[in-house]
Amino acid sequence: MPKTAGFLAVAAVVTCSACAFGSMQDKLARFSTPGLDRYADGSIVRDGECYALVWSPAGTVFSGFNADGTAASPNDHVVLAGALALGGRCRDAVFQIPAAEYEALKGGEWAVCLVDTRNLAGVPTGTQNGKPLRVNRWGIISGGVEITDASSVKPRLAAANGGRGATALPASVVRANRLSAVPPNLLPPRITDMEIGNDEVWLAVAGTVPYLDYTIISGEKPNDLKPDYFSEVVEGDGRSEIAIGTPKSPKRRFFKVKRAE
Repeated sequence: MPKTAGFLAVAAVVTCSACAFGSMQDKLARFSTPGLDRYADGSIVRDGECYALVWSPAGTVFSGFNADGTAASPNDHVVLAGALALGGRCRDAVFQIPAAEYEALKGGEWAVCLVDTRNLAGVPTGTQNGKPLRVNRWGIISGGVEITDASSVKPRLAAANGGRGATALPASVVRANRLSAVPPNLLPPRITDMEIGNDEVWLAVAGTVPYLDYTIISGEKPNDLKPDYFSEVVEGDGRSEIAIGTPKSPKRRFFKVKRAE
């Protein structure tokens, strides 16, 4: 399976000179959305949010993302992602897929996903090496991907829409409401220390990762832990311990840290 596809252009005029560094046998994936696209809570996607071109075997549907931006299924492939959101929609975008990589993917199903990459401050975290840095939730777009030969599409793209760039096939509005999966080999977080004050309980937690947020579940019995609605939610940190607090209560005697959803 190819590692990544090349990124040719985003929301820009694609001219022959812009494609000169690519092979004439390369493929171009073109897409956009009409908007307004939304997060799970109904709010409009923020500028700079991520859309990802994904692939799944013929006759299947993309199975989703792990929270670290990888595909949840080993059979699927996150081809490339970019911070494409502007004005509540995916801007006109063109991704270049090198010929050799496309050959390995030929015959499969192509789709575009909206990816919620926001941190706790509500700011999209973007991508790195063509993959989302984190995935909270995601949504798949119905239609909207056109695959064409680089050699045949270049002249048409250069003159398309009076020079405003490529226009993909019609696509539907999308909502990022599907929860990402925790990577299967990720170890659970560990409580390393607990501090009990007059009014609060603080937990020191190790083994967290930056693409997940964490919170506390608690209860009177260790086998009956429930969501602690008073707990803080804290972003993970792959380099050091984090601290999570919750109000002290006789009904909170046992604690566990889990992913905040």
